[in-house]
Amino acid sequence: MTIVGTQFVENWRLFAQSISGLADHLSNAIGIQCKPVTFANLPPSPAAGMVACVSDSSINTWGSTIAGGGTFNVLAFYNGTNWTVAAK
Repeated sequence: MTIVGTQFVENWRLFAQSISGLADHLSNAIGIQCKPVTFANLPPSPAAGMVACVSDSSINTWGSTIAGGGTFNVLAFYNGTNWTVAAK
């Protein structure tokens, strides 16, 4: 499939409009909500910097490495090696 110049420009125009609309939506947001998941259901191949809500953390001390099977709901941060508690 070959895209001609006008199609290419139109695609980028639509992309820019979408990003602008998303920015307007986020700038008016009051908060962001993550759907809580169990530790076992976190992404199998996370990327450093990912954030998730964990519903069964065994610990809720900031900076501690998370394991599942507990009762704490925490905000998790993947530091490139482990999921750690970012907020409780």
